Formats: sequence, structure tokens, C-alpha cells
Amino acid sequence: MNQFKSLLISLSLSPLLLGLGNFPSQAQTPNSLSEKTITKVVTIKKTNGENLSFQIVGPRDKADNAAVVLATLLGVGVDANAAKTVIPIVLAGADPVLTTDLILNLDGLVRDQTGVNVTKLNQAINTYNTIVDKADTNSLKALNNTLEFTAIGGLLRNIRERLG
Repeated sequence: MNQFKSLLISLSLSPLLLGLGNFPSQAQTPNSLSEKTITKVVTIKKTNGENLSFQIVGPRDKADNAAVVLATLLGVGVDANAAKTVIPIVLAGADPVLTTDLILNLDGLVRDQTGVNVTKLNQAINTYNTIVDKADTNSLKALNNTLEFTAIGGLLRNIRERLG
């Protein structure tokens, strides 16, 4: 739990530190700053002492959102490979809260290779559909071109079809 707290503290300070080196010129507006591409690195130290680092490159607001979602998922114990799928999804414009919910519902969807948690499946499908419904036109186009998001949609459809 202390690692999670320190990670969140690090993330809350990182925009401040990034901002120190990126003072806007007078010609820049707040909107132009949010579209400027930045690089963020999220690092978490595993209990075995290994550091996991994830690089996020995108517009400031989307990169910030992706970093928070990633840190949240890693902090609650979602597998690192599953957690990193949120980066391109959030950068494409998906709602960060819904994306977090989607990954949390996918985590534990299949129980011990013996069955599917139907409650989690329904929640994941509803969340996936809500992400699509809430996305603006540009985000929806970007999500349709995001392999991770389309793969999740295909996985949910396949599981649902097999259950009948």
C-alpha cells in the first residue's frame, strides 16, 4: 500500500515538474498547451524490487489521464501487461474513468480456466459500449484504429457468443 501511495504522490508531482521546464510563450493558449505532445514515465517498484516503467507520449491532458489510469490499475494489482493496454486507449480519447472500469472488469473475467464471471462480462460489455457511446467523432475514429480497444471488443463478443 505504501508503494501505491508513493506512486500517486509521484504522479501528482510529475505534472508540476514537467511544467517547470515548459513555461508557455505568450503566444500559447491553454488549448494549445493541452495539444502539445509530452512524454510521461510511470514507474512502479514491484515487491520483488524490480522496477516497471511505462512511457506515455501524447497530448498533455490525455497523457496525464493515461498515467493516472495506469498507476491506479497497477496500484490495485492488475497485471502489468493488462494495465498497459490503457495507454493507447486513453490516448485515443476514451473516458479515463470508464477505461479503468473496463480493465477492472476484464481482470478476473475468466475464473481458474473453468468459467466466465458473467457479472464481470456484463459489466465489461456495458462499459465498453458506454465508452463508444460517449466518444466524440475524432475519439471514436481513433479508438477504431486502436488495436487494444478493438481486440477487447472482439474478446467480449466472442465470450458472449460462446455463452449463448
